[in-house]
Parts: sequence; C-alpha cells; structure tokens
Amino acid sequence: MKVYALVGKSGTGKSHHSMWVARENNIDYIVDDGLLVSDNKIIAGKSAKREPTKIASVRTAIFSDPEHSGAVRRAIEENNIESLLIIGTSDKMVGRIAETLGVAPIQKTLYIEDVSTPEEREIAREMRLKQGKHVIPVPTFEVKKQFSGYFIDPMVQLFSRKNKTISEEKTVMRPTYSYLGDFKISQKAILDICAYEMLRFASMYKPLRIKTGTAKGNRLTIDAEVSLRYPCDIRAEADAIAAMVKESVESQTSITVKAVNIYVRTLHVSRIYLRQLEKYKDDILNTEL
Repeated sequence: MKVYALVGKSGTGKSHHSMWVARENNIDYIVDDGLLVSDNKIIAGKSAKREPTKIASVRTAIFSDPEHSGAVRRAIEENNIESLLIIGTSDKMVGRIAETLGVAPIQKTLYIEDVSTPEEREIAREMRLKQGKHVIPVPTFEVKKQFSGYFIDPMVQLFSRKNKTISEEKTVMRPTYSYLGDFKISQKAILDICAYEMLRFASMYKPLRIKTGTAKGNRLTIDAEVSLRYPCDIRAEADAIAAMVKESVESQTSITVKAVNIYVRTLHVSRIYLRQLEKYKDDILNTEL
C-alpha cells in the first residue's frame, strides 16, 4: 500500500482540496477527521465533527478509541486498499494516525501550501472562523446518515478530465463544537411544519394527531392521523402528503426523516356533496318510476 499525507493548519482547506489531491495521485481512499471515505461513500469510522467538544473531536480525529480505530483498520484490510491519503494538521498527527491504523510509514507528504493559493487558504480560514463551517469530502446524502440535525449544505465542483466533465460533491457543515454555539429545534416547530404542509392539500380536511419518534441513527419518524375530504384517491393523496411533509421537514430543519406514515382515520363528506348524492338518488328513483 502506498500511503500519502496532506498536512495543513486547521481551517486552511485541506478537506476541500483532498479530492483534487487524491485524483491527481490516483489515490482511492481518504482518511479525514475519523472517517475512511472512498468513491463518494463513507466506508468506516465516525466523524470528529459529531463530537460535542473540540478536545473530543481531536481524540476522534486521531483514532484514540480502540473500537473506532479497530473498525477502520478492518475496513482497510477487507478492501485491499492500494493507496491511501491521510489528512492532518501536522506531520506528527498524520504519522500517529498511520501507526494507529497499521499503515505506516507514510511514503509521500504534501502540504496545503503545495496545492492551494494564499487566496484560497484565506477564504477557507474566513469560512471557518466567521461561519464555523467545515468541509467533508463526501456527498450530502452520505453525510446525513451520520449528521442528522446539523446544518448541512452540498458543494458541487465541476472539472474537466480527458475531454469529460466530471462533477464532485462535497458537504459543508457546522459541527456541534463550533464556537457559534448550539441550536435546538422544538418538537412543536416540527409538528407545525407538518400541519402546515398537510393543510396545503385540497384533499385534507384536518390533521387529527401528529407525533414524532426517533429511529436508529438519530433519524426522525413522523406518524400522522388525518381526515380527508371525500371523494378523493385516498392512497394517492396519502402518498403525496407524506412525500411533501418529508421534503419540507428535511429542508427546513436539516433533520433526516426516515419515514412519514399517514393514517386516514375518517373521511369528511361535505353538505354540498350530500345534497348532490340526494339529488342523484331522486333522479334515479324518478327515472325508474
């Protein structure tokens, strides 16, 4: 296995440039902030960005937990990795990670100054210091599996290679330990979003009961009992309502919604429709007579 390292101070854009470094050196796997990633997927590990404090984040980034490091070591062995890029803030840090994961020594070390301009590093530093944002070299879809409830935004880059336009997606997020502070979303806010989206449907008479739960991976589940206006295609309307609620809650809260279950408990028949039924009934009886 050939092991590379990318070294640079915190907030200088290492993760942002890691894909470029990997691409230029034909590197298949990246170790960054406690994660082993490859081909736009998280292969193993847990991210330091999830830790509640900066100290805990550093411990996770250097794989100080034997269970954490063991899982990543097994993944490295099982995937028969030929090339690996380790990202860190110093030569000492990347060397320690390489030893912990059993891939030492590092054959080649690159520095952030080698792969970025002063202007790019200044932009990265400003984004880190003023906005508390970090970059993870995997798509938002992958990141949300581990980071439900965090501020997450996609970053798509286009580049040309061998006359082909290739896109790479990274994720910009604000970790828990950011100095900008914590944020909380009350259950009532989520329930209000659900009710608002449901009442936008013409088929919705009224939501009867909405409750939320938590599934594995800190993902949200929503169960709603509703009353629909009759006549309507009950199955189609329930599916459409569930899809809209899921999309709205995820986009407005950054919480990953595992499932939205719609239970149609009653059907509301309007007086106008009842009068139409009575008139139709009378017309049939008169016709038969």
